[in-house]
Formats: sequence, C-alpha cells, structure tokens
Amino acid sequence: MITVRMFQGLLITMAMLLSPVWCVAGETVTNTAADNPLNVTTQASVLLTPVRCVALHQGQVCYQRIQISWSSAQAGDYCIYVDTQAQPLQCWQAQIQGSFSYEFASAQSQQFQLQNAQQQLLAETTMEVAWVYKSNTRRKTHWRLF
Repeated sequence: MITVRMFQGLLITMAMLLSPVWCVAGETVTNTAADNPLNVTTQASVLLTPVRCVALHQGQVCYQRIQISWSSAQAGDYCIYVDTQAQPLQCWQAQIQGSFSYEFASAQSQQFQLQNAQQQLLAETTMEVAWVYKSNTRRKTHWRLF
C-alpha cells in the first residue's frame, strides 16, 4: 500500500530524475539594428543549463547550480547580469565567449542578460522556476484511527 509520504517521495525522485530531461538550451534574444540607435549590431547569445528549477511547493525557494555560457561575434568587454541585481555576476575583457557556474536560489523566475561595456543589452534568457505542488490556501486534514 502506497502512503501519501511514499507517493510524495516518488514524485520528488521523479522530478529530480527528469530534471536533466528538462535541461534544454535556454532561449536567447539577440540585438538587431532596430533595437540599437547607433546601428551597431552584435550577434550574441546566452545559454543556461539547465533552464528550469523545480521546487517542491509553490513559493518555496528553488536551489540549482546552473552553467551560464555566452558568445559574441566580436571580441569585447562583456558582463552577465541578473535582473534582480544592479551589479554584474561576472565580467570578461577582450573575449568572444565565456562561461561560469552560478548558484541559483530564487522562488521566482529570473532573467540573465549579456551586456557590453556601454551596458547595452545584447542577449537575454530566463531561468524558469516551477513546482511540483501548487500552494493550497486550505490544508486538508486526514484523520486516521490506526
């Protein structure tokens, strides 16, 4: 007989096992001439691996080590920013590509952005936060006699 705790444990295990299946490349947005008033286009991309973090319950902080990689067609000074912080996570000088590991911890999805030395947005992608169970406003009480 499967109890509720065993079922929850199975769901958590399945979510952890399937997490690598969800590790597809993150979508990126590249800068185009229409976005740039100086008509300086730089083909750039940002890639997150994995792109989704799964928490047990809605609203809980999700913890995941992610690999952030970027590339650009032109060598230059670039920084990776997260939308919740003013300071860059990591910067590179005179590079066309880079990558680093980041300890993601958030209850909400966050955007990661690649910016050049002039702080122009070149590419961005989103780390999605999902959950196994939605939060219930009312918790059900189950009574057992034995």
